[in-house]
Order: sequence, then C-alpha cells, then structure tokens
Amino acid sequence: MTGTTLGTFSGNITHNSTGAAQVDLPVNGTVLETLPPVLHITGTLNKFTMEQGTPSESQSYTLYGENLTQNISITPPAGYQLSTDNNTWSDNLSLMPSFNGTIYVRLNGTNITSYNGNIVHTSGTAEANLAVNGIVFESTPANLLLLDNFYYDTGLALTSTRWTAHSTGSNPITVQSGNLTYESYPSIAGNYVSLANSGEDINRTFTAQTANSVYASFLVNVTSATTTGDYFIHFGPQTIGTLYRGRVFVKKNDADALSFGLSNAANAAGAVWTDFNYSLNTTYLLVLRYDIFEGDANDVAHLYINPPIIINEPAYTLTATDANTDTANIGSIALRQGSASSAPTLLLDGIRVANSWFNLWGLQANPQIVVIGEPDPLYNIVGNPSDEISNYHLEGQQLAGPITIIAPDPFQISTTGTYGWSNTLQVPLDYNGNIYVRLYGMEVGTYGGYITHNSPGATEVRVRVDGETFPADVTWNITANLTEFTQEIGTPSAAQSYSLSATNAVTEIIVTATSPFELSTSNSGPWSSSLTLPSSFNGLIYVRMNADAAGDFAGTITHSTTNATNYVITVTGTATLVGTFATDLFFSECVEGTSNNKALEIFNGTGATVDLSQYKVLLYSNGNTSPINTLQLSGTLAHNEVYVISHASANAAIQAVSDTNSTVCYFNGDDAIALITGEISNPTYIDIFGRIGEDPGAAWGTEPLTTLDKTLVRKANVIQGVTVNPESGFPTLATEWDSYPIDTFTYLGWHTFSPGLPAAAAPTFNPDGGLYSTPITVTISCSTPGVTIRYTTDGSIPTNVVGNIYTAPITISMTTTLKAVAYGNGYSVSPIAQALYIFPINVTTMAELRAGTPGVYYRYTGTAVITFQQAFRHQKFIQDATAGILIDDNSGTITTTYNLYDGISNIIGTVAEYGGMMQLTPIADPGPAVSTGNVIIPQEISLNELVTNFEQYESELVRVMGVYFDNAESGLTFTNGTLYPMNNGLMNFRTTFYDVDYIGMTVPTGLWNIIGIPNSRVIEGNLFTARCWADFSSAGIVLPSPVVNISVQNNIITLSWEPVTGATSYRIEAADDPYGTFTLVETTTDLNVSYPAFPKKFYRVIAIQ
Repeated sequence: MTGTTLGTFSGNITHNSTGAAQVDLPVNGTVLETLPPVLHITGTLNKFTMEQGTPSESQSYTLYGENLTQNISITPPAGYQLSTDNNTWSDNLSLMPSFNGTIYVRLNGTNITSYNGNIVHTSGTAEANLAVNGIVFESTPANLLLLDNFYYDTGLALTSTRWTAHSTGSNPITVQSGNLTYESYPSIAGNYVSLANSGEDINRTFTAQTANSVYASFLVNVTSATTTGDYFIHFGPQTIGTLYRGRVFVKKNDADALSFGLSNAANAAGAVWTDFNYSLNTTYLLVLRYDIFEGDANDVAHLYINPPIIINEPAYTLTATDANTDTANIGSIALRQGSASSAPTLLLDGIRVANSWFNLWGLQANPQIVVIGEPDPLYNIVGNPSDEISNYHLEGQQLAGPITIIAPDPFQISTTGTYGWSNTLQVPLDYNGNIYVRLYGMEVGTYGGYITHNSPGATEVRVRVDGETFPADVTWNITANLTEFTQEIGTPSAAQSYSLSATNAVTEIIVTATSPFELSTSNSGPWSSSLTLPSSFNGLIYVRMNADAAGDFAGTITHSTTNATNYVITVTGTATLVGTFATDLFFSECVEGTSNNKALEIFNGTGATVDLSQYKVLLYSNGNTSPINTLQLSGTLAHNEVYVISHASANAAIQAVSDTNSTVCYFNGDDAIALITGEISNPTYIDIFGRIGEDPGAAWGTEPLTTLDKTLVRKANVIQGVTVNPESGFPTLATEWDSYPIDTFTYLGWHTFSPGLPAAAAPTFNPDGGLYSTPITVTISCSTPGVTIRYTTDGSIPTNVVGNIYTAPITISMTTTLKAVAYGNGYSVSPIAQALYIFPINVTTMAELRAGTPGVYYRYTGTAVITFQQAFRHQKFIQDATAGILIDDNSGTITTTYNLYDGISNIIGTVAEYGGMMQLTPIADPGPAVSTGNVIIPQEISLNELVTNFEQYESELVRVMGVYFDNAESGLTFTNGTLYPMNNGLMNFRTTFYDVDYIGMTVPTGLWNIIGIPNSRVIEGNLFTARCWADFSSAGIVLPSPVVNISVQNNIITLSWEPVTGATSYRIEAADDPYGTFTLVETTTDLNVSYPAFPKKFYRVIAIQ
C-alpha cells in the first residue's frame, strides 16, 4: 500500500485474460500518520580529570533510538573523544539507526583549562544532549613526585581539583589570578592561592616515601602575621590523619619583621625560629626537607630559606629534632589555615615535591672531577709506610654522587694525611680539598700506576703515581728462657720452647742446632737438626736433647736470613743412664730452725715437667684435723728440680734459694704438713710429713732423729711420698729421712735422687691438635715398647686405672680435648699428653655470632668490615649488616695487618661477655682482607634510642643525632679514659680510644651529631666513643648566652633574663667556685627562677635550642 493521503481505502484486484472470465480479489487498508524518531540516553558522567599529555580514565553511557531512519551523529565538546569499544577513539561518531549499546567518553584536552559542555546526539529530527565537564591539569615531570602551579580557573576551590579537605573549616582555599616569581625558580606559570585563617585545611597526595629524604619547595608571600605565629604548610602520611610532620611557621614582631619557624611535630612553642630578618609582602623561596630514619621518634626536619638553585645541596637554615611518633610514610603535602588569633594570611605558589635535591630542580648538570697537581715519587722500607707523604688537589663540580678514588697497590690514600689510609676512598660529591698519598710496599721493587677518580655521569680522571720499596735491616724477635735439659739414655728430654719472628725478613729463616739437640715447630715433632721457615714465621720453636751417651753437653741454635746478623742461642744439658723415677712430687727437705728459719722443699723426680697449679700445701697445727694455713702452688717444676717454700722472715741464706714465702711455714716440731691435689675438703694426699690429727707433744721421733730443731733431708732412694695418713706417729721418719743440726741450710735448693723404675714416654698424637672442618681419625702411639695407653675425651685425667684402653684409632668430629698416658711392666705412668682438636661451628652473620655460647668455637664465614682498630690488646671493631662485635686479641693471634674499612672473613674463636660487652677472642689469623675500601653509612639514631636499645647497637658504627656535652661551657678538654656526661646525664661519652686526634682538644659546646661506637665497661656501664675529630659534626645553631639579672631579698636569690631567640628552654647550673665544676639545678622554660641564697654561691644560665 503506497498511499500518501490519510484515510481508509478498499477495492478489488482484477484479473483478465482473452476468452477468460474476470476474477476479482477484494483488498482494503488504512494510511496512518508517520511516527517521530526518538533518541534514548541512559546514565550520567562524573567530572573528568587528566594531566596534560595523558588522557583521562574513560566513562560510559548507553544509547539507542526509535523510529530512526537516518544514522545517529554524536559530537562532543572540544577536548573529548568517543569510542564504542573503549579502544579506538575519535572526535565524533556516526552510528547505524539500529545502534543499541555503550558509548565511551574520555577527556584528552591539550590545554590546561576546564572543559565543559554537552555531547550532542542527532538522527534526522531527533536530538539528545548529555552534559559533560572536566579539567586538564599540568603534568608532573618524571623528576618530581608532585607539581602544582595552581594552573586552574580563577576562583576555583582547590578541593575541585586534586586537593582533598581534611578539616571542618568552611573557608575554602581558592585560586587567585596571577603568580609569584623568584629568580631562576622553575615554577612560575599558572596562578597562586591565598591562605587566610579559620578556614579549610587541604592536602594533596603523592607516591608514599618510606626512607631517605623528601623535599618540597614553594614560593610564599606573607601579607599579615601574628606575634604568636602558626604553621601554614606541612607534610603528612598518604592517609593524612593527624600526623602533621615538618611544620613551617611564620610570625612577626612589633616592628612587623617576620621570622620563619620549623618543627618536626611540635606547635609554635616547641619550634625553632630564625631571627626577624624577613619582610611582609615579599616573595621568598622556601624548601622543606624531611629525613626518614629507621626506628621511632628520630626523624628530622630541615628548612632552607632563599637557597641557591644549584646542583649541590647547600647548608640548611633551620633543623628541628623534636621527638614525636614517626609516620608510616610521607605521602602528602598539606596547606593549613589556622585560627584567627595566630594564623598568617599569605599567598603561595609553585609547589614542587621530590625525593632528592637534584630532582627537585631538574637541572642539567655538567659533572666534572677536577684534579690539580701530581704526587711526587715515593719511597718506603719494606713493610713500613713511606716517611714522605705527597698530595694533590681534588674538587667535585656539579656531581650527582660521591667520588670513588682507587689507588694502585701498594699505594694508599687519605683525606687527612695522618689516618684513614686505604687504597680505596669515597669522598662527598662536593669535596674540595687535598688527597694525600703514601707508599706501603710489602715487597722490594718499583711500583707505578694511576689513581682513578670516578663519579656517576662524570668522566674518569687519572693521576700518575710512582715509587720504590727498599729492603730493611732484619730485627730478630726471639724470647728464649731455656733451662738445662736432662734426659736418660734412650729417652729424649722433655721439650722446651721459645718464640721466634723476624721483622722485615724477606727470605726464608734457617734455624740449625748442634748435636745432640733437635728442633721442631710442634711439641710432638717431627724432630730434626735444622728448620727452614717462611719469612713471615711468628710462633714457637721446640727444642729437645736426644743424646745417645751419658754426659754433659753444650751446643748452639743458630738463626739466619738475608739482611740479618745470625742470632745464636746457647743450650746445655745432661744425659744420664736409665734409672727409676718418682711416682709424684714429694717433700725432699724440711728446715725447722731457730726463730723464723723455716722452709719446705718439694722435689720432682717424675722424669717430666709437672704443673704445680694442681697441687696445694696444707699446715695442720697442734693435732688439728683441718688445715689452719694453705698454699696454692703455681707455675711448673722440671724433672730433677726442687721448689722451696719459706717463712717470710727467714734469713738470707734461705731466702736466696726460696721460690715463694707462705704461712704454711709457720710450723713447729709438732705440726703436720701435707702435699695434696684436688679439693681441701676431699684431698688426694701426695705426701704427708708427720701425722694429721695427732699432737706428739714437742716433736715426733727421738734424738738425734726428731722433727724439732733439725734440718731433715729425704733419703736419695725415696721415690714416693706418704699417701695415707699414718695410724700413729711418723713411721717413715726413721726409714726415709736423714737428720742434720739446727740451721743447716747446705742441702736446701737441691736434692740427691737415685731412682728405680723409669717412666714410660708420653704418648704422641697423629695428627696433632688444631683446627679441623671434617671428622678426623687420631692415632695414639708411644715410643716406649710394650706399654698400655689409656685416654680420655671428657676432660678427666687418665691414669693406669682411669680412661679407655687404646686399641684402635679414634674418630673425632667435634671440639675435643684428648688426654693420654702410657704405663707397663718395668715403667711408671708416663706424663700426660694432651691436645685440643677444634671443630668450629659456622655462622654467617654477626648476629648469630653474638648469640653464641661462651666456650664454643665459632667460624664466621660472612664478611665483616673493620670500623676501628687500636694497638691496645690488638682490638678491632667489626660489623656486618646484622650486628657488630669487638675482637679482643690480647695475645696477638691475628698477625695480618688490616686497614680501616677492610672486609675480613673466616674469623675463628670464642665469644664471651666481658665488662658488659660481647667480645670475640680469636684463635687463628683469618688471613688477608677479602675486600677493601668498604663504605659504612652509620645508622642515624637519637641518644635516647641508644640508651633504650643499647645492645642493638653495641660495637656498631652509629651517628647519634643532636647531643650536647654537660658542663662543656666550663672549658673542659678531652683526656684519655675520662667520662663526659651528655644531654643532662642521659649517657656518658668516654675517651676509650687513647691518644686519638681529639685528645687534648676543648670539649665542644652546642648541639652535635657524633659518629662513634657504643661500648661498655664494668664500672662505668654503657658508653659512647668517637674514633676521631672528623666524627663530630655540628647539629644546629649555637645560641648566645642569656644576660642574667641577679637580685637578693630575704635570703632568696632571683635570677631573671630576657628570652634568647631560638631557645626552647634554659639550663640552670650552680657551683661553689666559679672555676670549679658546675652541676645541674634544673631545666626550665621560665624566664626567672628563685633559690635560697646559700646552698651555692655561683649560678649560670644556658640557653638550649
């Protein structure tokens, strides 16, 4: 039906053909009015935001039409783009009339401005609009965390941009037309904002920072201020809450001059302030820096006022260290409008936030390393640093990082010329000073090469250095106290030893002995007539006599090496025919003379040297069963030698041969004496003179053989003492002693001994004791044929009835002390052989080592860096990333020479706490450094943190921030081993490191950051010590002294003073003598104090920042 006129129509469709009858088909229909086209939009769009150059996030709505006969045309406002798949974007769309789906929209404007309007949809006569609004922000450069030049429409509230309100104030911060300018400041486009008072506080976030430093720069023009002052800008965490950190204040004085202030978290009263050097209606550049440290309540804020915009960071104007709870991060910057009574009104522009001074400005650096001069040739004696020290000048210009300096081996460099020598140094990027050079050659020869200087982005600079190392005269270091050797034919003598080393030796050391003397570097051999030792040898040489014929012998031991005069030691000895030995020590003489002429003689006929520390002498007077006087023996007693004990007032003849004086010689003829081992309460008797518990009257025995007024000498054939207390009397007096008249001293100091059975030779171990890392099998043998060997591994003493009988080699896999004796038919028990086999436990960190068990041997396999070392007890402080420890090496076991900041590993020893300090006692030399020139950045902590968690920092290099010395104003000087209280006695600084460069200097006044090492002592407790004067750095402005007015009324003295700019409190000290020691009375924030007039005569007031 194709009607063009409205109405109802009907009729027939006729069908005709020649000769056929017509056929009709009736039809009817209605022509209706045409329906209008309609467009349907579902959804609304939120405000679009984007940074210039980066399209916004997309939003969407749905679209379809009814009765459409033409394509749908969609046109957005300028700056917007459309898409049907959220992938392909265009400035407009043309869609089929049947479209029913999602339309995506995004803002991609090119200009920094607002973009508002309607998205227009048409199809034929149908039209539909969707409102859209958005804003394009300026983009943040890669070097910044945040940039805001307030490039927004005038009058716009900042909360309509990227800022969020965090207070209930009703006065919003709005964008004002115009901007602030400052010469060379990179942010001068856009507009500025004005801050008033009693208004809304807002913040803008950036990527959260959890370490190092955060910087914010901005321009500020203060139009009015109060004398109270308030803060107007600060940092905060990303979720800001109420932790406002790095607060910047401003206030004025009565002359309308301005002072800027800073706090970490305090209000105006706790802030630090500049002088009133600034003006209203003047634009200033301020930079706020916030330093994030590990731990709590130790972050620090700094403020720079009108700093130069240069590559290298300048000195800051203010520093705030007031302690408060630290935030989890720094991730926002906030603008604050305080109360009408304290807040300023001001204009603010150009906020920039970065994580470094360099990034804050985005400057293009031209980094250069500048060297002026060249070192002169250097010369040294092998093993000693050169006497001459040369130098050249080094300067860093526009560098982005520190300068690393590496000298060729064996040259060393330093920034002081007196200490801190190493072949690697790292100096600050703005270093401008001399580099000192010396030669430390350890081998004879000529040396040359280049000292290299490198810094990130800068071209390497090289400096030529040359030198020569010459040989030195050798100095023999030999300590020999060898006594006469004794032996029986067929059995070598007991070994003796002496220490040997040769300073400056460059070739092998040759040691030769004449017959019948033999040499070894081990107490157990092998033995020979000569030794060839390395030039660096530093240890013991063992000597024995092994004659094959009886007689007296004299010989020499000769030491030789290149560049040295031969060193000769004379040795003597006696060889005798085989005889019988004593089973143990015994009393060989007792002098009971007139007055105080009393003496005892103990003889060793055992065939071996005896450790006297195992023995005690006890005096039992007048029949007592408990000793009234005792003597613990010490030292050693060689075979065939005697040990003489005398009364302290005995005559000169006795004293001439006496080894010690003791009250055990306060005896008379009726007193018993015992020689024991073990404990007094449960003794093992070795010899008894008389009978314990019996009082014989005046003496035991009958004339001429009695114990009164006689010198009694043991007979020559006696080989054993009385080991059981007699049942009655002194039965062996008649059979074992010879009697001589009173005050006979002829036989004192020596003893004639004609023994019977020989002792078996001491067993030997193979391998010898020492350090081992895997299980070993030890063989025990004895040179005496046909003997039985017993051994122990639990520390007990083996005898002929105690210990395991040796039948096969022993496996040892842990630290063990092995002891053994030999015995058999025709032989007495041998001396005890002993060896220590050490299997250290490996630990990889200093923290594990500090947690070790005392007495257990450990091997540290990590790398620890030396932060300080001194000649006293060969001490070294070392640390790794987990902890630090003190190496206390009193015996000089570690012979390798190290430099400061060398890394060492494979340290073996035991740990224990001495004087409150954990210490490592080494048992072996770790060998050469595994790294050199390591850089240690001390942890920055407060003094309170050190006091609270001292063990956490003990022996580590730390920087303690913001300390001052009590009574420093008295003109104290640093002297060795002295305590200097800090921060009102919170902790003591002690000059533990003697004769370092600040000893003799005046103790500094003011606030200081000090690098040092926490250490402790038994009496003084926990302490802190700097290594050198370079460890001290100023931490703030030194305040002037208050001008104090003094008045006295009614026996009350009143001190008053005007406030000192920058002071937060005042310390009151008093003394009886103006030149004496002032002590703390109190610390106050008041400006006047009153005290009774006469406890003290002199007072002083000190301003504290």
